[in-house]
Amino acid sequence: MTLLPRLLLAIAALCAATTGIAQTFPNKPIRLVVPFPPGGPMDNLGRAIGEKLGGALGQPVIVENKPGANTIIAADFVSKAAPDGHTLLIATDATYSINPLLYNRLPYNPQTDLAPIVAVAHLPEYLMVRSDLPASNLQEFIAYAKANPGKVSYGSFGIGSNAHLAGEAFKVATGVNLTHVPYKGAAEVIPAIISGQIDAVFTSPNQGIPFIRQGKLKALGTTAPKRMEQLPDVPTFEEQGVKNLETNVWFGLFAPGKTPAPVLQTLADHIDKIVSDPAFRSQRLTPFALEPAPTGRPYFQQVLKADVERYTRYVRAANVKLD
Repeated sequence: MTLLPRLLLAIAALCAATTGIAQTFPNKPIRLVVPFPPGGPMDNLGRAIGEKLGGALGQPVIVENKPGANTIIAADFVSKAAPDGHTLLIATDATYSINPLLYNRLPYNPQTDLAPIVAVAHLPEYLMVRSDLPASNLQEFIAYAKANPGKVSYGSFGIGSNAHLAGEAFKVATGVNLTHVPYKGAAEVIPAIISGQIDAVFTSPNQGIPFIRQGKLKALGTTAPKRMEQLPDVPTFEEQGVKNLETNVWFGLFAPGKTPAPVLQTLADHIDKIVSDPAFRSQRLTPFALEPAPTGRPYFQQVLKADVERYTRYVRAANVKLD
């Protein structure tokens, strides 16, 4: 048999296998891997989606937490699972867009080893400052930082975290000189800024809203493209003259690479329907300061493309590489 007939037979066999997977999906419980410990916003969101998705597909969805290494452990696990739609990952921009830029030896390639399904929600980021800082808006903060070069500090959740990259991108966009102070997480950063050990932080509103309402923190602006429902009086960066600086974190679902397109579409259709439900949004998104993402696989693919381009600039600005 010549090469061409062999190639055609191989393609036919692959198409038959793919069709078979799609027609029988799902035929066993689905595993949804969460890259963070139980109890956090992503874990709560994953469990809520899993519960609804299991009911829609007629198979239980088992949530499995695999935290650590900036989501690398969970992503690597899913990337090596069978590409049949029965192992899924709920992930964030660190998994797909940031880690490949930071780590020299990443055990997975997000663009080939993970198949995007749909975006679920966005988590806006805000510039929050200590309550006694002499600035009530973004331009006043920029002026204060320029008048005190190197003396104004911002905290982050570690080198290479969203908060760190947002701070470095802010420095480039505005020309200010801020001092970066890395911490291990929000449990350390928020008390540090409230007590005056640091001056500012770029973080999600769910971390700071209670303290903003108590007058212990001030929110000067959001990097998201629009104002948030819970903080309608806080303007966007763009409204205040700082453009091309968006660090709007997303949560989305992935399957292993080479998962058949019909399986991905089936999952996308069901997840879009779940997230579009007003009751789900009010109960599972709004309390955690999450904003629902637009539906559809094409939207998520556009987000990922733009994300990689954006974080390439931010990582370059931060000049950081991790082993």
